[in-house]
Amino acid sequence: MFLYTRFRCVVFALAALSSSVVYSQDYSLQALKAADAIAGEQTWQQYCAFCHTLRTGEADITGPNLALLFKRKVGTKEGFKYSDAMGKDQREWTPKLFADYVQNPVGIIPGNAMPAVNIPADKVQPLTAYVMRKSGSVDWDAAAKTTQSTGGLDAELRDKKPEFWTLYMDNAVKFTLPYEDRTYSFVAYFNEDGTVTGNNRGLTGIWRMRDKRKFCFAIERIAVHPYEFMHCMQPKVPKNMNFGEPVEALKVVKGFDDFKMGMMFLEGRPHPLEGDAHPDYWTFLFNNTMRYEIRVNKKKVIVDARFNRDNTIDSLQGVKGEWRTEGDVKNPDKMCYTLNGVPGVEGQLSECFALVLMFNPRVGARWPARFEQGNTYWAEVTEGRP
Repeated sequence: MFLYTRFRCVVFALAALSSSVVYSQDYSLQALKAADAIAGEQTWQQYCAFCHTLRTGEADITGPNLALLFKRKVGTKEGFKYSDAMGKDQREWTPKLFADYVQNPVGIIPGNAMPAVNIPADKVQPLTAYVMRKSGSVDWDAAAKTTQSTGGLDAELRDKKPEFWTLYMDNAVKFTLPYEDRTYSFVAYFNEDGTVTGNNRGLTGIWRMRDKRKFCFAIERIAVHPYEFMHCMQPKVPKNMNFGEPVEALKVVKGFDDFKMGMMFLEGRPHPLEGDAHPDYWTFLFNNTMRYEIRVNKKKVIVDARFNRDNTIDSLQGVKGEWRTEGDVKNPDKMCYTLNGVPGVEGQLSECFALVLMFNPRVGARWPARFEQGNTYWAEVTEGRP
């Protein structure tokens, strides 16, 4: 998939040093259910989301989609071309195996292609719990709802802060962030089951009470920088709050200390669609060139592809193809494309990916991925159409 900033997974890989140490933590189901969900989300975003997806139906990236990971064996995700080492390993994925593997992938499965990424030891247990939940491997949401109704932290929020609870659970929050010389907005819905959804495709997140005092939430799959953010605050209704009027801006995301996000409450829900794919994506795609460096029989093949408005693809090298979107006509969910005539390739190369992953279309962006047929590639955005 293209125009997605997956270069960060490569940066982490190059910066990481392989470790032979595997740390011991409690990976019982009871401990994992009690793990810090916000911390797990944060670790996933920082170390994993640039190479993997989690939910059923999402595309493979550099690494495989991890949906239902803990219900299958190592190296068995259909349609993904694994290394020989992963393909031959027949162990069932368990929380402990996953935790050991992400801390020392080459040590746990020698010869596999995943590099060490140096996830801090104290973050691995929350990450494991997050992956179990979000991949659909466990169904803990029902238990969470039971906890809420029998005096859990969320029930305490509802009972002790009823105005705050009603404001967030019955209405919508519009976030606005600066984007180049203008602004970008999206609308989020905070739900009683601890999830955050929105009125644009793919937006997702979670909220939790932390230490009985702070209301924390994490939102991901925003179509522009910083793509995801986290925030914790006291559960208080903002002073002088009026629907449709801005409240105090949020200072968000560790590492973005100078970044502030505007916030206002909209009465009721739902609200009209806002903030879907990147605002400049289609114009950018049709006016620039995607240079592919495709691995074919251990050689590098260059294809300068141009995606056209009539759903065709042509190139300087004579490679041709087609692209299409899938899903509802007004709200397509995926983009798919094929390339025909790539030198050294019998048949076509093809790829599909979620439209929500079309981030950051800038000249010079470069990322690795692979086609459905197994050929890996690097792609780079080059300016204009020679």
